[in-house]
Amino acid sequence: MAECLTYVSQKIHKIRWKPTSTTIQKSETFATGSYEDLANSITIWGVGHMTGVVNQDKFEVADLENSQPRRQCCCKIPGDVNGMEFANSEIIVAGLSSGAIYLVRLESQSQELNVQFNWENLHPYGGSTDIAANLPEIVSVGEDGSIHVMRIDSKRPLRTFAHSDSCPITQVQYLNTHELCTTNTVGQLRIWDVRSPTDASTRVMSSSETLVALRCVDQHPTQSYILASGGSDGCVTLFDIRKECSPLTKLQIHDEDIWELRFHRTSPSYIFSCSEDGSVRRLNSSFEMKALSLGGSNIDVSELVPKCGSSMNSLDVSGTRMLCATDAESVYVIDDVI
Repeated sequence: MAECLTYVSQKIHKIRWKPTSTTIQKSETFATGSYEDLANSITIWGVGHMTGVVNQDKFEVADLENSQPRRQCCCKIPGDVNGMEFANSEIIVAGLSSGAIYLVRLESQSQELNVQFNWENLHPYGGSTDIAANLPEIVSVGEDGSIHVMRIDSKRPLRTFAHSDSCPITQVQYLNTHELCTTNTVGQLRIWDVRSPTDASTRVMSSSETLVALRCVDQHPTQSYILASGGSDGCVTLFDIRKECSPLTKLQIHDEDIWELRFHRTSPSYIFSCSEDGSVRRLNSSFEMKALSLGGSNIDVSELVPKCGSSMNSLDVSGTRMLCATDAESVYVIDDVI
């Protein structure tokens, strides 16, 4: 693997690759969202071709002259960036600690980042904790347990699940055009149908009998009924949402909270996770359903970034490249992760 470490002078809470037109193409642009700064921002970065060179200790590192990320443009944001996604190659959606949702457009020709639309005070008590986009719709969840579904061309929410969860919601993801999945601080994974006439979730699954918070969730790209979630106990829990029962399996991967995890889009046997313990790890499993249900899965765990002394807050994977961001105001770009 070739690795490049860059110091960016901001604590980075979220980091995302800009989408490419094909899954084979390597992205060379990414966005970061900062937090706990006097003036927070969303910033666009460019990264060149990463060439591996062998140093005197015989470790492969990146050719820094060619691969060092370069700041292209930025946009000031009034709050911590708690959730951030590329809705497409030009639009970034961010959920803020102020309770607002910002839609920011990247102008490709002028290389400028401008606020195009915003929704203020959607989550006045505790702020927005995460967002997800499925254009033309956007969904935001908050510390107050509410869910808001919006269209990008309307100030009024399309649908609101007001205080639908009795505890803070930690993350949200679209499962399909009408179903959402959320995690919360008492270890529940909930499914919501935006067409439902009630504010109740359609399914509820628990990671364990103890109230261990679930911090993040991701959907298997080819087996859509499989969800992976990361918990405050450092465990990755796999669910089959066709069954309202106990999880398929629970794996101790980290020592502390797992803040984000990602299935690889084209090689979904790989799951990447980052943690409060400062490390980034890769799980490799065949995901045979029968084996998982019997607790006999063959899990191979590799450490891509060892414990770095500060929280590893966010990660994203595109092709063979991975991004990760830390509380130490640093960003890692790593190539050949699979």
